[in-house]
Amino acid sequence: MKRLWIAIAIAACGNGEEAGRQAAQEEAARQHAAEVPVAAPVQKGSAEQAAAKPVKAPEPEPTTPEQLDHALKQAMIDGRDKDVLRFCEASKLDDKSNPQTLLGCTLSACRIKDQDTARRYAKPLAKAYLDQARRVCATNQVSL
Repeated sequence: MKRLWIAIAIAACGNGEEAGRQAAQEEAARQHAAEVPVAAPVQKGSAEQAAAKPVKAPEPEPTTPEQLDHALKQAMIDGRDKDVLRFCEASKLDDKSNPQTLLGCTLSACRIKDQDTARRYAKPLAKAYLDQARRVCATNQVSL
C-alpha cells in the first residue's frame, strides 16, 4: 500500500508521470493478485486432482497398550472395521474391558458380517449396550 502512495506521489509531481502511472498500475495488480489467488480449474479424474490429495504415510504398528488403545479408537473414528478388529484382537479384550470398546468391536464385526466374532465381543456387554448392538447388527443381517 505504501508503494502505491509513493507511485501516486511521483505521478502527481509531474516527474515521470507515465512511469508513476505505470508503477501504480503494477502495484495495484500485485496487490490484487496477492489477495485473490487464481486456481486453474481441475477436471474430475485428472492427474492434478490425484496429486492434490495428500497421501498419508502408514502409521507404525502400535506396541504399547496405550498405543493400541489410541489406534483402536482412531480406527473406529475413521470407520476402518478390519483394522478395528485387528486392534481388538491385539488388545486381548476380556469381560472387564471398557464396554464402549467392546461395543465398537462388536459393531465392526457386524458391519463386515462376521457373526462369530460379533457374538464373542457382545457376550460381556451390559443390557443397554447389547440392545444397541442387536439393533445395529440386525441392519447388517447379523444376529447376536
